[in-house]
Amino acid sequence: MTPNVDGLFAGGEWVGHLSYLLLVLSMLMRRIGPLRLLAVSSALAGIAYDAIWLKNPVGVFWEGMLLAVNLGQLAYMRWETRRATFSAAEVAFLQAVAPGLARRLQRRLLDAGVWSDEPAGTVLTSEGEPVTNLTYLASGEARISLAGVEVASCPGGALVGEVTVLTGDPATGTARLSVASRTWSIDARVLRRLAEGEPEILGALRAGFANNLREKLVASNLAAAEKRGGAV
Repeated sequence: MTPNVDGLFAGGEWVGHLSYLLLVLSMLMRRIGPLRLLAVSSALAGIAYDAIWLKNPVGVFWEGMLLAVNLGQLAYMRWETRRATFSAAEVAFLQAVAPGLARRLQRRLLDAGVWSDEPAGTVLTSEGEPVTNLTYLASGEARISLAGVEVASCPGGALVGEVTVLTGDPATGTARLSVASRTWSIDARVLRRLAEGEPEILGALRAGFANNLREKLVASNLAAAEKRGGAV
């Protein structure tokens, strides 16, 4: 039997197709905002199809539930965005760690970590051991050593532990505070769970880590050039 293709789009059938098409498209979205908006549009089309053409109250009820849940989530996202305010130190942190991230997610990331004042001598990472925390130096300095030999320093505004914190691999060097420092720190396991649950946070972190590493390389090259110039 040959299927009646024309019947698939007769009357209001196209509205039913539109509802499912929007739902499928929503599943392709990586950002939660567009996903919710497409789901709302899908639910509205589904309600119209079930109510007007199918006369199906069960379908109307469940499409209405889908609509209500997504509208509720959009309202919650808007509330999170409106309540997200930042201090000057937090703004500097976000520029270094998670540039371009939505405000509500910036606030969520910040709240998952802890600000503290750490004394000189505090070890932030240990060479050959898993990184337990990602640390941001709001002020102060950390010295980096390999096999007991000092090879670099991280000034205020730098990250410590970003190279392996998301993978769980051992630290590539030992980082120790050379002076009392103001830091923000987040447990590596908490950070990984947060990144896994929010693709936007993961993307922002990767961009921030890449920028931080690039700045460290530039500073290291400049320091090496100055050292060679002084030796001459």
